[in-house]
Amino acid sequence: MRASELLHRRVTDRAGRPLGKVIDLVVGPDATGSPVLVAVLVSRRRRGRLLGYDRPGRQGPWLLSQFAGIVFGRPREVPWAEIRWEAGDEPR
Repeated sequence: MRASELLHRRVTDRAGRPLGKVIDLVVGPDATGSPVLVAVLVSRRRRGRLLGYDRPGRQGPWLLSQFAGIVFGRPREVPWAEIRWEAGDEPR
């Protein structure tokens, strides 16, 4: 599966509550050290270009971080295992 097939898709939590759209992917190593998808960043707001200042757990210049939070909202990191696709928006 390609990253482009997941980005901008609407997702819900396990209970079916809408979380927003996938705006980025979080990759980490598996037991063998190979890269594997571990989480997605989800936002309810329309997104501009990601600069990294708005990501959870990242620090950068305070002013840029605050600006990104106000304009673009704070994304939420959701573990891959907890993602459910909204009906009609499943990746192919």
